[in-house]
Amino acid sequence: LLLSAVKALSETGKRLLKGAFWTAAAVVFLFAVWLVAWKAAGNDYIIPSLSASLREAGRLLAKGAFWRAFCSTLSRSLTAFVFSFFSASILAVVAYLVPAFGKFPSPLVSVVRSVPTMAVILIILVWTTPVKAPVIVACLALFPMLFSGMGAALAAVPSDLVEMSRVYRVPVRRRIVHLYLPCAAPYVLREGAAALSFSLKLTVSAEVLANTYRSLGGLMQEAKLYAEMPRLFALKLAVIAAGFVLEGAGMLLAHFAERRASWKSAL
Repeated sequence: LLLSAVKALSETGKRLLKGAFWTAAAVVFLFAVWLVAWKAAGNDYIIPSLSASLREAGRLLAKGAFWRAFCSTLSRSLTAFVFSFFSASILAVVAYLVPAFGKFPSPLVSVVRSVPTMAVILIILVWTTPVKAPVIVACLALFPMLFSGMGAALAAVPSDLVEMSRVYRVPVRRRIVHLYLPCAAPYVLREGAAALSFSLKLTVSAEVLANTYRSLGGLMQEAKLYAEMPRLFALKLAVIAAGFVLEGAGMLLAHFAERRASWKSAL
């Protein structure tokens, strides 16, 4: 058992190093594409240089206004994610346990998924404020994705375990807590990791259109109006970096959940 645990930890370390290598390679490739595009454009008002954008990023990181905007945007994206995640989880579990009910939310999810995001933002801005609109827009985009992913994860729960729990008349609450959710957790967490970074992107996009005060989207809109391209690209770099961190943390959590599930099955 000890040897298997050591071997599993070694494999985990190798997978993390491999993932870090390919992430670094992707970042280097994107910077190379940026350099080529900058050289081809030959105009800093179209595509600024990497050095100018990084210098502007350093100046932004030293300003309290940037961090207040960053925290506000992050708070909105996390609020949208948490609400969408738990509502999608509850609805997916109910739809799995009651197949007849599962036919009801599917058309609604399809309708919400097909609604144009920009049109939704414009409509919601009439009903609410620029502060609340990004959260609502992110929820409407995240919920269908998370609901579909959780439904697929629950459908992949081993049928023999499900049948055994029914034969032995295990209470529904215990089945949900000790069977359905643990089996679906690795896949759900991976979907959640992608949705977490996607939530940040959606929130910033909605903030740009809504011109939300004290937000990364609002700062981008301001930089665009004054043609401050290095600042605009520096803000984009901040959003990309934050998305990488959020998705990486989620993927790491999903990996350990998957490893924990495999250890339990081995025991």
